[in-house]
Amino acid sequence: MPSTLDGHLLAGPGEMRRSVREYDWSNTPLGRIEAWPPALRGAVDVALGSGFPQIVLGGPELIHIYNDAYRDLVGSDHPAALGQPLRTFWPQLWELNGPHFERAWAGETVFLQDARYEFDRTDGGKGPWYYTSSYSPIRDESGTVIGLLATVVETTAGVHTQEMQVDRERLMRELEVERSRLEEVFRRAPTFLAILRGRDHVFHLANDAYHQLVGHRDILRKRVVDAIPEVVEQGFVPLLDAVLDSGEPFIGRELPIMLQRTPGAELEQRFLDFVYQPLTDADGTHVGIVAHGSDVTYQVLARRALEQANLQLEERAAELRASEQRLRDLFNQAPVAVAVLAGPEHVYTIASPRYVETPGSGRPLLGRSIADAFPELVGQGFIETMDQVYRSGEPYFANERLVRLDRDGDGQTEDYYFNVGYQPLRDAEGEVYAIASVAYEVTDQMRARRELEIAKQAAEEARVEAVTANQAKGAFLTMMSHELRTPLNAVAGYSDLLLMGVRGALTDGQRADLERIKRSGQYLLGLINDVLNFAKLDAGQVDYRFENVLAGPLMEGLEELIRPQVDAKGLRYHHGTCGPDDTIRADPEKVRQILLNLLANAVKFTDAGGEVSLLCSCEDGETVRMTVRDTGRGIAPDQLIGVFDPFVQVDRHLTPMSQQGVGLGLAISRDLAHGMGGTLEAKSTPGVGSEFTLTLPRVRTATTADR
Repeated sequence: MPSTLDGHLLAGPGEMRRSVREYDWSNTPLGRIEAWPPALRGAVDVALGSGFPQIVLGGPELIHIYNDAYRDLVGSDHPAALGQPLRTFWPQLWELNGPHFERAWAGETVFLQDARYEFDRTDGGKGPWYYTSSYSPIRDESGTVIGLLATVVETTAGVHTQEMQVDRERLMRELEVERSRLEEVFRRAPTFLAILRGRDHVFHLANDAYHQLVGHRDILRKRVVDAIPEVVEQGFVPLLDAVLDSGEPFIGRELPIMLQRTPGAELEQRFLDFVYQPLTDADGTHVGIVAHGSDVTYQVLARRALEQANLQLEERAAELRASEQRLRDLFNQAPVAVAVLAGPEHVYTIASPRYVETPGSGRPLLGRSIADAFPELVGQGFIETMDQVYRSGEPYFANERLVRLDRDGDGQTEDYYFNVGYQPLRDAEGEVYAIASVAYEVTDQMRARRELEIAKQAAEEARVEAVTANQAKGAFLTMMSHELRTPLNAVAGYSDLLLMGVRGALTDGQRADLERIKRSGQYLLGLINDVLNFAKLDAGQVDYRFENVLAGPLMEGLEELIRPQVDAKGLRYHHGTCGPDDTIRADPEKVRQILLNLLANAVKFTDAGGEVSLLCSCEDGETVRMTVRDTGRGIAPDQLIGVFDPFVQVDRHLTPMSQQGVGLGLAISRDLAHGMGGTLEAKSTPGVGSEFTLTLPRVRTATTADR
């Protein structure tokens, strides 16, 4: 019965106050509310009035009494959890917090901050969950602990926020490291690079090559007009404005620019290849410009000097230009990689497209020494060989030389092979000033040749092994023919003589034993003949005597051979007819051997009362199909797949030992069919029967041609 309380006892609003007042506590170890110790009722009253999630665990059984805020933590277990002992109702919570409850019951106030709990809530929520909780003992007038007051606040969201902040700080540190790496790559780039920000084109970043171009001036965080004032009158600022406004890049080729290369010096003309590339933020706004290019002054001046010289030699100008064009075309279209490396440091001045692609793998070469462009070549002897060619003036050539290159830039080299040549180039005074390098990759040819050599060696070993095996097989066949069949024939002959009475009259038991000996010998001889025939087929030692054979008479002649077995087993035999002109090109003995084997199998696997049929058809006009069909037990699909494999017998456990072979009959029949240009196929339905079809080429006679 629910407790009847004074109006003031646990009075007040709230669903849980009402639930506690109306709960029948007399059925719990705590008893009726009126009998509770004042301290326990006071703690319950305080908890029910608290805005924090609180639960009173009353008595040694820790009976649940919780407030409205704690009810949300209970979830779907409310109201069943009210008045229940914690250990049995929430064993999972006891397993997690049991030691803390025991400490609090011993008189200690336990405080846990952001404690992690791995459990699934009854409302379907998945852990982990985090809670900050306090467990305080409730004492009666004598100081004895009569319950626990627990305040529990979920802090999962706060903990996740802290974890996200930690992850964010870690990512920011990683981003800063990556930014530093990119700045280092940016700074060390061999071509000049600078980043300008905003409408005023303020220098945000500039690499070493750019600082060198502008005379190592302090330009960062300065506007272009302030950092490099001499460019204002040269029209570069309007170019920057146009790129920022339009979002279209500007490409300059050998544009002249007057720059002050050192403080206080006169302006110096330089020639630049460069591009102004707009920078765009996430919303598509153009926020800056990347200036990227190369100082090509020396190339321009050299070309202009050459052009001036050409003007002085007008008579040869056209010829020289045509020759230059032919050489350039030849250089660019050369099927081999060609490059010119100048000076004792072997700096690339020219590289054909093929050279840039291989062995260059697309890496920048011009203006770089071979040691700088190909650091992986250091220690491989190539640079030393170039040094020798440069010093001695003697050319160097080598075929299929091993080169270890890092083509994909992952820091790992791979083996390649090249035909290489280093030809010294001399100036007007006869001094070597550069080396022409020619390289032709032969890696695929090398690998193909090695694979071919390995394949040839393997083929030769296989050929020798096959010859040896065939010789051994031939010797084995000869031995088998003499050593096995001869004594077996003798056993059969002596058995016949004894049965004829040459040694006197025989008792019935002796005659039965001799008949059994004769049958066993004939059975063993049949097995040996199957093995020998299969071995001969496998070795290609079977001779075929082809002739034109009428299919009908050949099939009719088989009935007298199979009839005794059919009658002995109580079967019906049906013989179909072929067309009068259905002629096959085959060895008639081999055809009889195949069909007799198929008929014998059909009789063997068909129960009494069943039927065996030999049918003939010529539906396509090109082949004759001879089919042996039975109503036997059939063959399961998993066994039908390998029915023609050597030494495979279907339902061996269902066949009497005297009728078992070695599983070669169908394998021999199939190989004989193939040897005559035909096929042997099988299909079967378990419980219905089987069908084996021999298909052989049909001979087109004059009669069939007329038809």
